[in-house]
Amino acid sequence: MEPDDPIHPWRVLESGHGPDLRLFRPRWDLVENPRNGYRLRALVLETPPWANVVARDAEGRFLLVRQWRFGTRSRSLEVPAGVVHTGEPPLEAARRELLEETGCAAARWSTLGSVAPNPAVHDNRCHLYLAEGVERVQEPSLDEGEDLETLWMTAEEVRAAVADGTIHSALAVAALARVLDLRVAAPEPAD
Repeated sequence: MEPDDPIHPWRVLESGHGPDLRLFRPRWDLVENPRNGYRLRALVLETPPWANVVARDAEGRFLLVRQWRFGTRSRSLEVPAGVVHTGEPPLEAARRELLEETGCAAARWSTLGSVAPNPAVHDNRCHLYLAEGVERVQEPSLDEGEDLETLWMTAEEVRAAVADGTIHSALAVAALARVLDLRVAAPEPAD
């Protein structure tokens, strides 16, 4: 924090956990606003880290996965991704998820940094990777709770899918934006 930063940490007065819900564990923190002393119970979802993979083949095509998402009750076109298991380095999780979901491996890996998925309630990070020289080495090995298809798209197709909302996962867009310029041209003003 900068010395002149007007946003100060909120003091945690007490914490309590809810049940382990597999993907996250709720925690309620009683916190105090440093500006006015107001106290409130803040919900934090303790969530394991995630890894997202922007995967490209030798021709520069992007490998994406389409799957059903329970939250939106819709199909979602995303980059390969998944949970980083306890004790697993994020890069190893990215390699594992790419192989499991798509049956592909990559010749080269580089980090694209990480993002906070939703800092208002989640405490985790999503680690972003670029996998290049991707090729199929085996059949996908999906978990029992997964049902997805893989598709290859050109950079132009990816940009169009982001622009028209076909790719709507914020984490997928964040990962792809580290590799592609995804700005959407503003419409021309009407006369």
